[in-house]
Amino acid sequence: MTHDSQELIQLFGRLFQQRTFMSAVLRTSKFDQHQPNRGQIRVLQLLSEHEQLTNSDIVDELDIRPSSASALVSKLEDGGLIERHDSEEDKRVMLISLTEKGRNFISAAQSLKDGVSESLFDSLSSEEQQQLAGTLRKLLADLDEKMPNWPDHKQLHDYFNHHHDFGGDFGRFGFFRNDRRDND
Repeated sequence: MTHDSQELIQLFGRLFQQRTFMSAVLRTSKFDQHQPNRGQIRVLQLLSEHEQLTNSDIVDELDIRPSSASALVSKLEDGGLIERHDSEEDKRVMLISLTEKGRNFISAAQSLKDGVSESLFDSLSSEEQQQLAGTLRKLLADLDEKMPNWPDHKQLHDYFNHHHDFGGDFGRFGFFRNDRRDND
């Protein structure tokens, strides 16, 4: 590793250890326990992009089982975020749409996400933000291209465990969360 790439890794590590940064990232991608879960949020986002959908549309768009879609829709309906109604064209078809409460939820979530991201990057000019985004997209594309050539899970696990013995702390970053189950 060159000095420059080592510095980049250290800077990324410091950024991810920064509580304010990580808290903001988590807040924009999760909501507290009283809010819809990730699957429910995906349904709400999908409905915000379409006026109304059927259960089958949700199954197809989100690539989930019909029973999962039904459970998600029921929970969202119980929470008052969506409503079901008969189709005008075909009374056998049930249409699903957002309620006013659901639209307000999506709007508030988007405002929160926008506010947090603006706050995180307000020290960078627009040009610097665009440059950083371009650089990160380039890095991610390169990593995606290399991924199939990387060692399998066991080899990667052994590599990180070896480095852990020399002071690395990869567990803090969520690597190999399922290892205990894999080794039992």
